[in-house]
Amino acid sequence: MKNEIQVNQFGKTVNVFVNGKLRKKVCDTVETANNFFKIILEAKANPTEDAVKRIYAFLNEKTRIAMECGLETDPDTGEVYLAGFTTPVPMTLVEVIKDYHENNYPMDAVLNFWKLLMLNPDKRVRESLFDFIKTHDFVLTDNGYMVVYKAVEYRTDKKDELSEFVSNQFLKVKKNWSKSPSAYSVYRDLDDNSLNITKVKTAKKWAKDGKENVVFLGNLGVMYANLDKYVADIDAPYTDWYSKTMEIKLGETVKMLRTECDNDPARDCSHGLHVGATSYVSNFGHAGGAVLVCYVNPAHVVAVPDYDHSKMRVAEYFPFAVADYDGQTIDIVEQSYFESDYTQYEVEELEDAVAKVLAEELPIETKGKCVTKEMETRSFEELQKIIENRLIDIS
Repeated sequence: MKNEIQVNQFGKTVNVFVNGKLRKKVCDTVETANNFFKIILEAKANPTEDAVKRIYAFLNEKTRIAMECGLETDPDTGEVYLAGFTTPVPMTLVEVIKDYHENNYPMDAVLNFWKLLMLNPDKRVRESLFDFIKTHDFVLTDNGYMVVYKAVEYRTDKKDELSEFVSNQFLKVKKNWSKSPSAYSVYRDLDDNSLNITKVKTAKKWAKDGKENVVFLGNLGVMYANLDKYVADIDAPYTDWYSKTMEIKLGETVKMLRTECDNDPARDCSHGLHVGATSYVSNFGHAGGAVLVCYVNPAHVVAVPDYDHSKMRVAEYFPFAVADYDGQTIDIVEQSYFESDYTQYEVEELEDAVAKVLAEELPIETKGKCVTKEMETRSFEELQKIIENRLIDIS
């Protein structure tokens, strides 16, 4: 079908008819209006789809950004979409994508975050979550997961000393020192019974020299990779500070049914798993507890409370390390690590979700305690496409 284009200009105002629909643009200057008028005349002479898109891009800023960044847009509504999907991208996220594009930044983290967030069944979360994390010290990993914090207490007087030390040192070596954990050995100093690390080559020298009062426990990188083996045979060392009923281990996903979580953003403290930014966790952490660093899949965010913009309720999180916390401040994790275990878990979960969609069931629970919940309106086809797309990305 050939595009029909008509146009007229009156000073700063340009009226253009595209396939029978009138659109008006009031420009800042007559010169800008003249330039736009010329673009339309060229499109009228050669009314291709690309020519029509150039007109829409001049009419609407979001359309222009979308075209520059390889996104799609609806000329009638101005909504922006990831190519192939029909869930609108929030304008805040569009602006970030624009910024990344203009500065040639890698966009994997932002785009994968959105692909996961599109899976979230709550429209309000899809529209507000990026605004929330943008204003705080949240980090996105390349796979699109959020790095969040969880204040916990110890379930017993005896701490899980070894696994906590290993995760802490792994985090420090990777993040602060920018070194490979495999280059370090873990040892116990028998003089004061303390745990320490040293370079592998130093450990080999100590062993050769017959250094006394030192017991080597293993390679830091290998020990972290097998952290679940250290904690598998012991009770979960952590619990939540409020109910003190949760059993929390490093390297194991903590989850509850989404249907048991309160998705009403008007309620500040309610049912669900609470995680947040450092400002939120600092209010609840104390010297007798710990602060865990966790991954959260945006699809599992249930509510961002209206009255406390530093925390959120989720249906699951994955604790992977203990943060440095001195009772007042938390060392912020600024880069992404430790994703392999959680990614494998996510692949299995997403494969199950694809199967449910194929069986004509929604892939994510949409019922909640909030009576004002918004029902899922997207098609099975779009949901299946999103999930399969994420499987390709994280596999």
